[in-house]
Parts: sequence; C-alpha cells; structure tokens
Amino acid sequence: MKDAAFQARDLVPAVCLLGPGLLTLFIASIWNGASDDKFLVMTPPGWSQGRTVALVRAMDGTLVRAGNFDNVVFAASPDPAFADRLRQGGAWLAQPAPLAPGCAAPSAKAAL
Repeated sequence: MKDAAFQARDLVPAVCLLGPGLLTLFIASIWNGASDDKFLVMTPPGWSQGRTVALVRAMDGTLVRAGNFDNVVFAASPDPAFADRLRQGGAWLAQPAPLAPGCAAPSAKAAL
C-alpha cells in the first residue's frame, strides 16, 4: 500500500468548521452583556485570594465577588485603564464581564 502524501485539500473539512466557529465566538464576545465597569480578573495559578484582591485594590478597583478559585475574582472600576493596569500588575486575564453564575462562588468568601 502506498503512503498518501499530505495535501492542502485534506484541511478543507477543518477549515469549514473553523470559520463558523470563530465567527460565532466573535459574535458572542461582542454581544455578551458585559458591563464596562465590572471585570473578571484571573491571576496566575498559585496566587492566593488575598494576593489577587490586593492586586485589584492596588489598581484602585473594588472586589465585587470572589470566584470559585482563589486566583479568580470579579472586580469593579470605572477607570477605562483598569484592565491594562491589572495585566501589567500580573493578572493573566482582565476582561469586562457580567457576573456569570458558573464563575462566582455561591457565597463570597471573606477576602483579605
């Protein structure tokens, strides 16, 4: 049996699925109901909740709710540069976001 050589046409099914998938993600990110002053903040794994909250407060933000993981919190700030400052301070993700029920702890833990 002969080995079939890779050809560009072998990628056609994957590209046909990738295009609509990326378009759907793009549309969902635009119409996600996110508020401009509330942010989902994710810091590197291993950061304590206290360290994550301290970063938010150091950047003049306020804690809205703790997440299910110590390195995930919801924060608020009216400052348009808040997300950029969080990223410069060490946050992996600082994204405007609604308070999604799956990401928030049922009762906010006491944060330092």
